[in-house]
Amino acid sequence: MKSPRFLTGSLLISLLLSISLAGCTGVLAPVSPTARLEIDVDTINVGEAVNFDARSSTTPDPTLITSYLWDFGVAQRNSSNGYVSQVFNEPGRFDVQLTVVNDMGGEDSVSVSIYVNALPIAAISGPTAVKTGTLVTFDASSSVDPEGGVLQYEWDADWSKDTNGDGNFQNDVDETNSTLTFLPDSSGDLRGSLTVIDDKGATSTTTWEIRILERSFNVTWRQQTMTVSWDGYLEQGESYEISHVPSEGSRIFGFNGTLTLARDIVPAQWPEDNFTMVVSIPNSGWNAKVKTKQDSPTTNSTGSIERTDLNPFPNEPITYTADSPDALLETLLMEPGARFGQGEWIWTLTADEADPDLIDQLDPDPGNDWNLEVEFIILIPVILEVGML
Repeated sequence: MKSPRFLTGSLLISLLLSISLAGCTGVLAPVSPTARLEIDVDTINVGEAVNFDARSSTTPDPTLITSYLWDFGVAQRNSSNGYVSQVFNEPGRFDVQLTVVNDMGGEDSVSVSIYVNALPIAAISGPTAVKTGTLVTFDASSSVDPEGGVLQYEWDADWSKDTNGDGNFQNDVDETNSTLTFLPDSSGDLRGSLTVIDDKGATSTTTWEIRILERSFNVTWRQQTMTVSWDGYLEQGESYEISHVPSEGSRIFGFNGTLTLARDIVPAQWPEDNFTMVVSIPNSGWNAKVKTKQDSPTTNSTGSIERTDLNPFPNEPITYTADSPDALLETLLMEPGARFGQGEWIWTLTADEADPDLIDQLDPDPGNDWNLEVEFIILIPVILEVGML
């Protein structure tokens, strides 16, 4: 049987050992780090990124941070780097959690909330093809912001033009209403775009395209006579020039220009002055010349220049396509082989000397009154649109 003193000693040793082991258990427990998280922005639009910075997180010496566990709500990532970026491609509110772990297995977590704004939806209704001269309206009023915000509209009405002069043909703002209206005057494919902007600055862009078609016209030609005249007086040796444009809006089929001199009161056997008349058409590279003559002492001196069949005369209606009646008229008047006489006509009259000029040292006819009359046969196109939409 053990003595009471021995038991007392054993109990004391056992108690001291128990206290010692309890102290060892406290030293071996994991030491926790402290997680800290900073972000550059807490509200973004779909498709944008947020930068997350956990580099200010700490852990007691001599432990080290070994990993950063990221839970973005849409993706997870394990990284040894305390700085990451994450793109959010879905709208909504996301609670992002960071867990910092050290080499002793200790960990700490922190979270932050990110709001991702949904992009607006751009929608356009309108025609895909019209004829020139037809009013076109594109309507974007069916565009929406999924979160119910008020939209702004920016239309680029023509990608072939740089209206703001910045070198970019696809970023002009030609209209800011919900509708774009214009009147196309030339045929071809026309392209543009619409950008809608919500109340948080998110944008969405869609493009539009429309084919502008030529119009159809029936053309018939109507013949008409037009007469112009001038008169005046020229001293011997003087010249006078007349310039005019007789063919505006028409083709010239033929003409006759007759210059008539007034009869002077001189003895019958004395000669009268004669005139020279020249007509030139610079755009056609053509000119002609004639001298007046007196057929008998009882008639006036005259001189004429005449030509016919200068341009073709279509007898049957012909159908053409063009952007407008004015554009078609210009085409018809400048049609190869049918544009003789277009532009300026110049008539030059010169009072020549009589032949002989001196009789008994007298000039029998020092000058003359004159009259120039030109009759034009012109062809006027009658243009009627057919097949209107």
